[in-house]
Amino acid sequence: MAKPSKPRNNLVELFRFIYSILVMGFHVQLYHYPEDEIDAFECGAVSVEFFFVLSGFFLPRSLEKINSDPNLNFFKKVFYFMKNKITALLNVHLVANVVMIIILACCETSNFGKKFVNGIPSLFLVHMIIIWAPDFEKAFIVPEWYISSMVICMLFMSIIFLLFLKIIKSIYATIILLGVVIIIALISGLATSWKFNENLTYDLRAWAEINIGMFAYYLSNYVKSKTYSEGINILLKIVEIIGYCLPVIFGVIPVSNSYIVYFMMITVICAFCSCFITFSGKGNIIKNEKVNFVFGYLGSVSLPIYLFHPVLIELIYYLDKDIKKWKKFLIVFFATLVLSFAYRIIANILNKVIAERQNKKQKEENDNIKEDKNDKLKEKEKEVLNQENKEKEINNNINNKIEINIEEGKTSSE
Repeated sequence: MAKPSKPRNNLVELFRFIYSILVMGFHVQLYHYPEDEIDAFECGAVSVEFFFVLSGFFLPRSLEKINSDPNLNFFKKVFYFMKNKITALLNVHLVANVVMIIILACCETSNFGKKFVNGIPSLFLVHMIIIWAPDFEKAFIVPEWYISSMVICMLFMSIIFLLFLKIIKSIYATIILLGVVIIIALISGLATSWKFNENLTYDLRAWAEINIGMFAYYLSNYVKSKTYSEGINILLKIVEIIGYCLPVIFGVIPVSNSYIVYFMMITVICAFCSCFITFSGKGNIIKNEKVNFVFGYLGSVSLPIYLFHPVLIELIYYLDKDIKKWKKFLIVFFATLVLSFAYRIIANILNKVIAERQNKKQKEENDNIKEDKNDKLKEKEKEVLNQENKEKEINNNINNKIEINIEEGKTSSE
């Protein structure tokens, strides 16, 4: 099972949780209600920008680390990098999708076959690679377009990054990645009269924002090594908090989603600033261990929240299509949080059991190896002892013969 994420920075973990709540609110008010109504969470989708930038922040660090291993060839480096990324989300992804398939099988009996076949690519998180058609809505869990785009972009970005990392510094490889997405956007725009399909638009958005997160990583390393005046340090702390909180305000206020494009651009800037300040160590630092633990744990349930809430929204729709919106908000929010924390508790227990079994197995293997070594050592000692006995026996025989010869010599002389 997926392990709970370690608190890389507890302030980031807190806002991972808050932004996942914003996405949940956005989808509750979006699905199955008139589009002309303006509700709270109308622009909650801006939270996705934060997740893309944050994912991009850790991308170069992971690639640089795996590239430093001399025992791995190029293909193994790409394989292990993608394996780590997919493993982190695979279990909760499968749980959410299996439950969604069961719901569709029970409630969409007439259309289930068609929906199941159309949704198969999303089960393997490859549906966003289809950039010539708007197929993201055919996924079992539609909001997984974000995860699919992130995984696909990271696959191609890791290949390009590692190739260029052999000859240039990693920051220059990042600039090349940015150049690649600009070229793709220009070619696609000219070929389609700037009418991008939604899949392609979302993939370009993911690539660009992951790239921005990568630049935040390099800036954080630069700022980390610098010493600033007290005034600058206070300013950085203020900018960090504004960077985290401003997108939350955008996501909560009931304003027309015609502004969402502008909110998204501002959110990207905010995420860039808050990430590089936080991870440079110049931001607000929470020293209370209990608070740190709580924030870290909240961050660990952000992915389950992101993937479980669409399942609950779909289930409620089939159970009561005319349910009032405020009731739907309460049910989805409460049920999603309960299920997410329950999943994390169960995952932690299973992780502990698996870890104990692995430790036990490892201990048994070590004991067996130790026993084998002891047996081999005993056999070697036995062989040495036998050799010594043989040598003693030979020496004794030689001595006996010498003594006999001496005795015979004495006898003959007499």
